Amino acid sequence: MTNTITPLVHGLIIGKSAEDYNLFFKKVLEQDSFLPESIMTDFETATIKSVKDMLSNILHKGCLFHFSQTVCRQVQSKGLTTKYNEDEVFRLNVKQLIAIAFAPLDQIITGFDLICDQFDNDADDLLEYFEKTCIGEPKISGKIFSLFLRNFKYTCLS
Repeated sequence: MTNTITPLVHGLIIGKSAEDYNLFFKKVLEQDSFLPESIMTDFETATIKSVKDMLSNILHKGCLFHFSQTVCRQVQSKGLTTKYNEDEVFRLNVKQLIAIAFAPLDQIITGFDLICDQFDNDADDLLEYFEKTCIGEPKISGKIFSLFLRNFKYTCLS
């Protein structure tokens, strides 16, 4: 099979700490034939840390569904749910924020700036969160989402 994603392992883990995920990945890695080219996860900080620690040689990709859910939770936490439900233009702008994950790497910043120009001032907190968390320049420790934004296009199109 080429150009497909086949889930090989699903994990239901009781805890959410990096140690819990490390134990899970340790058990998975004990299987003789387990050597994936890539892994796709949600955006839990502990998951990201564990993958970095335990599977550092494997391409780590973020899940678009979970990325979308993260953005939608921020819409809610910023008090913009009513606006999202009632304002078609605002709803489209939020969807464009999510879709920026498909932009070519060299166009992400420009695309984000163009999308920001379409929002009213009441979305400033949402845009600030998105820029800080998803778009910002990676530091030594890295942004939680910045590496994942660069993978969606290739995850879905390759």
